[in-house]
This record gives sequence, C-alpha cells and structure tokens, in this order.
Amino acid sequence: MSDAVAQLRARVRPDIRAMRGYVPGEQRNRAVKLNTNESPWGPAPGVHRALAELDADALRQYPDPACTALRAAAGRRYGLDPASILVGNGSDDCLTIIYRSLLRPGDRVAVPHPTYGLYDQLAAIQGADLVHLPWANGWALPDLSATDARLVLLANPNNPSGTVVPRAQLCALARSLDGILVVDEAYIDFADEPAGMLPLLAELPNLIVLRTFSKSFGLAAARLGLLFAHPALVCEFAKVKDSYNVGVAPQAMGLAALADPEHHAATVERIRTGRRELERFCAERAWELPPTQANFVLCRLGAQAGATMRALRERDILVRWFDTPELRSYLRISVGTPEQQAALFAALADCGP
Repeated sequence: MSDAVAQLRARVRPDIRAMRGYVPGEQRNRAVKLNTNESPWGPAPGVHRALAELDADALRQYPDPACTALRAAAGRRYGLDPASILVGNGSDDCLTIIYRSLLRPGDRVAVPHPTYGLYDQLAAIQGADLVHLPWANGWALPDLSATDARLVLLANPNNPSGTVVPRAQLCALARSLDGILVVDEAYIDFADEPAGMLPLLAELPNLIVLRTFSKSFGLAAARLGLLFAHPALVCEFAKVKDSYNVGVAPQAMGLAALADPEHHAATVERIRTGRRELERFCAERAWELPPTQANFVLCRLGAQAGATMRALRERDILVRWFDTPELRSYLRISVGTPEQQAALFAALADCGP
C-alpha cells in the first residue's frame, strides 16, 4: 500500500477500518439462486400494473416522505394505527434507524448467536458493545435479559436456523427488559402457526417489530420494509430516517402487494410445500437440520459443507455457506421452484457427501 493510500485510509475511523463488513449472498445472473432467501415466485400481478401506471410527473417529483398511503394500507392489513408504522428502504434501513436513534457509543446490544450478521455490523458502526449469547441446545432462547443491554435483537424465525421462539417467551423477555426488544419477523409469514408479535404491541411499549416485502411478497429488489412500534417511538425515529428514504416506485409496489392478500397467501403456501420437499430430501440423506419455519433449511453436512457449496456453484447452483466456527459444517438452502429444487437434488446426488 502506498503512503498516500495509507494516509487516506487513516482518515477513516479506526473502528471502521478494523471491522469486517457484512457480506451479502452472491448474485449471479441465470444461476439457480438458493442462497439469499428470496421468493422463487414473483410479486402480485398488480405490482406490474402499478409500475406501468407511474407517469413522468410522479418520477419528476420527490416521493411522499411519510409514505402516508402505504402506512395506511399496512395499518388496515395488520389492524394497527398508521402512527405506529414507519416505512424503510428495506428492513435493514429500519434497523439502521433504530440503532442510530437508540444507541450511544458504549451502549450494549445483545443478540442470540448465530443470527443475522448485519446486527453485528450496525453495532460496530454505532460504536456499541455487542454481546453474543449462544443458542441453547436445540436452538432454544438464551437468557438475554441478563445482559443489561439497552437494545436486544431477535430474528424470529431465526436466520440462519429458521427456528421460532414461542410468542409467550418473547412476551416474558420484553417484560423483563429495561431496554428495547426488537423482533425481526422477516420470515414470520412462512410459520405454520401464528407466532408474530404485532398483536402484542399495545401491551408492550418497549417492543419493536420489523417486517419486510423482500421475502413472502416477492419484492426483494424494491427494498421495502416496515417498522412497527409505539407511536411515541415512531415519531422519534422519523427524525432520524433519511428525508426521502423510500422512492415512489417502491411505495406503489408495496401498495399493490398489500392489496392482493390472495396472491400472497398462495405464494406462502407454495413455499411451505417446497420447504417440506427440501426437508424430506435432507431426511433421506440423514442430514441434521433444525425445525425450520422459514423459507429455507439449514442442513448439517459436516466437513464437506464448503466443498459441496463450491461444487454446486460450478454447476450454477448457489447455496449459502458461512465460513464461521458455528456454521462451517452447514449449508443454508432457500426454497426454490419445483424445477430449481429438482436441479439441486440431482446435483447433490452427484456431488454431495
């Protein structure tokens, strides 16, 4: 590295230089993509019509900064006051807003581990102290209340295991905390039994719930997420978000997606069917996997997991392998279409352990 480049990098905060950035799943055109938990089916037909109907004037002007129509539609869909809803540029944007609003340098953040890796990066950026508590046997919830954390985050269903913590346990956790509990429900629509925390918002003022349009609604490219919380918190969060954080096209797409619950329900059921097929395939090969309620499975292949991921990649089939001590023996595989899963099964029969 030249002296000039070293001097330039030295202007960046030392903690940022030292941190490891979040690594998203690989994107590759024409591959069988089973590595990033996107929906294998497209969004509701009305989404395409909404995009086609956008006129030049709508594109010329800034979008509604408060996402008023989308918040109203989400309120009707979930039976909540729109004042308790904030719209983000994906639920990752909602997470960033939460971190920026609530955490000062040195504040403590607690998460069960392993889980969604972005929680760690956001804590590092904010200068917060991160506490990892390992999942107990069988992916059971550790005692997060004992950490004295200002912010506790929990993905439910968890990523990468797909496991669900029962609603009663989450209620007890929220009541035991002095801080805020964030329940990230990106995959909750795929759960076989209702397990979401939205009905508990009125009872638990220190609860924040996140949802996304990236999974069950088939709108990962739109970058659209929802934050649900007490209106007093939402009012403060609105001060922190970027002025126009959600574009006019994503807002229109979200409205159209919410307006077609039948398409959404049908997509969810197709994904549940595909998940059962994946589980059967893994069971036939005696691969251990947690009881998933998401749109993916986490299967334990042992020492050959990384080599299997690379062999599949050579066949243009992408699955996720995490090169970490806790997950090195696992592959996370997203539910695909029947054709995609047939290609996966055939490839694994040839190159799998």
